[in-house]
Amino acid sequence: MSYSYLGVKNTASSLLTKFGQQLTFTRTANSTYDPNTGTSTTSSSTYTKYACAFDYTDRERAEGTIQTGDRRLLAEGHTYAVDDSVSLNGETWRIVSISNIQPGDTVVACNLQIRK
Repeated sequence: MSYSYLGVKNTASSLLTKFGQQLTFTRTANSTYDPNTGTSTTSSSTYTKYACAFDYTDRERAEGTIQTGDRRLLAEGHTYAVDDSVSLNGETWRIVSISNIQPGDTVVACNLQIRK
């Protein structure tokens, strides 16, 4: 029998709700080209999640995958996608990397690398 991490996920979500901020994420679907009108259309959907924002350390930036100005979001467990955008303190950021905190089958929380 495997361990259920649902309780851990619920605790993480409670802590992020208490100490984080609610952020709005936007996912834009691929555009569809209509040959009859000659136009392309895109669709987008939004969702909200709680997260805490952190700066990367100089050591983390020295490793090479973190650019100056990138931030880290510790966010509620969810199916995020690279290129989703998030509004943080009135600015729009783009998700460039996702690292799930996932023991077993349950995504407890996610580390999101975001960039302007």
